Amino acid sequence: MRLAIVGAGAVGRSVAELAGDAGHDVIGIADSTGAALADPLDVAAALERKSETGVVGDADHADLLAADYDVLVEATPTTLGDAEPGFSNAVAALERDRHVVLANKGPVAERYDEIRAAARESAGALRFEATVGGAIPAVRTVEDFGPSRVQRVRGCSTAPRTSCSPGWPPRG
Repeated sequence: MRLAIVGAGAVGRSVAELAGDAGHDVIGIADSTGAALADPLDVAAALERKSETGVVGDADHADLLAADYDVLVEATPTTLGDAEPGFSNAVAALERDRHVVLANKGPVAERYDEIRAAARESAGALRFEATVGGAIPAVRTVEDFGPSRVQRVRGCSTAPRTSCSPGWPPRG
């Protein structure tokens, strides 16, 4: 599978580094500084350049979206409100009938109906499990149940206790 990755932070870098181990080719990686494109991309060199210079590549971000790839991995930082640039990146890929994997919560949290509508009009699939609970297969588990009735979902969150338990820690 040929991957285009938007976002060169921790998630985008990790996907790019692990893609080869899974038998995939990265054809490009982009961030706010530009894009690196090749067929296949020398991921190590592109990420080293990003680390040393702060610039991932000399190509334009739009060139990555227009490139020949199978899956767009959208890993830009989450922006609440307009969900940009993640929303537009995902829609651009779906309009080209490419598959999209969102690691960015913005398009799902802020513009769910719009992103799902774009996916329905596309031959590409939209996946967003990476936006829900990190490596927990929450969405896939519910989808796999099909017509079964889910009566209860239980789990353990790693959220800080201060965000989950009002009044914790005790003051006094």
